[in-house]
Amino acid sequence: MTGQVDRASKASIVIEYDGIPGDKESQFRQWQSEIQSGVSQFEGYLGTDIFPPVNNGQDGWYIVVHFDSHAHLSQWLDSDIRHYLINKGRRKFGAYRYRIGTGLEGWFSRGKNQDESPGPPAWKQIFSVLFGLYPTVMIETLVFSHFRLMESWSIASKMFVNNLVSCCLLTLVVMPLVTSLLNFWLKPQRSTAKINLIGTLLVFIGYGLMISIFHFFS
Repeated sequence: MTGQVDRASKASIVIEYDGIPGDKESQFRQWQSEIQSGVSQFEGYLGTDIFPPVNNGQDGWYIVVHFDSHAHLSQWLDSDIRHYLINKGRRKFGAYRYRIGTGLEGWFSRGKNQDESPGPPAWKQIFSVLFGLYPTVMIETLVFSHFRLMESWSIASKMFVNNLVSCCLLTLVVMPLVTSLLNFWLKPQRSTAKINLIGTLLVFIGYGLMISIFHFFS
């Protein structure tokens, strides 16, 4: 079941299962074979590494699925066949944990359900963070400048406070609003070229409007 993974792999998801009893191991392996058969049909699939428990070491099962891009990985994660297979396994083996990495996923997680898709493609995450970050930093800069806050501070101290305020606003206020507004595009029920195009155009129109507004006030 373990595939040889191309070193050029650019997008991987690590899936962890705990508490698979010995009498269900053969069923678990059979289920993983079904998943392997399903995922291998998707564009960009590179391979799968399966690591069973190790005595006096690793307790759980780790499955690492590799794709050549985040876009292709997302197609698999959002696919009907994956949801069918995951639901089938969940009834027998319970939930799982995953790890996938752009570093921005926390802003795109709307709950603690670990069975949900780990997040939108990296390029959508980047565009969305910029959509929230740019107006946050601009408004913060204009307000600080208008009230002449921290004028006598060193650049290092001012930058620290600016970044602290920006991070707090983004995490607590701005990104929840952005992800809710763009949810149809970030996490569509079925990803299509039309939805991707419409969402991307709206984001860039938003960029243009924000630049025009801030240009007027700056």
